[in-house]
Amino acid sequence: MSNAKDRIRASAERAQSAAKRVPEPTPDVIPEREQPVAMQSPQPATKKREQNVVPPLQRSVRKNVDLSPDQNDRLGDWQRAAARDLGVARVTAQEILVVLVERLLADETLSNRVKRDVLARR
Repeated sequence: MSNAKDRIRASAERAQSAAKRVPEPTPDVIPEREQPVAMQSPQPATKKREQNVVPPLQRSVRKNVDLSPDQNDRLGDWQRAAARDLGVARVTAQEILVVLVERLLADETLSNRVKRDVLARR
């Protein structure tokens, strides 16, 4: 029990120390309207200042799926058969879903078929 408690405490401490390490923005990153008057550079009102745009973090997004016991069993059977056919130790559900999503987004015919199937299930 204390092991879980220690892990949670360590995780919280890491998060706090990471928050303390966030650097303060430099004057060239702060939009002019937020800079103190002493730091603002004189510019004509007609000229717009380019603002530095920080791209969003590129992180994977987790999606969950609920399968019936029968679907789960059949998917597991398919995964094991695919692994044997491919000569690999295993084929994960993650790999399968990523490939399926890529195909869904790339193939308009498949996309339309999936839409019809989704509508039919409602």
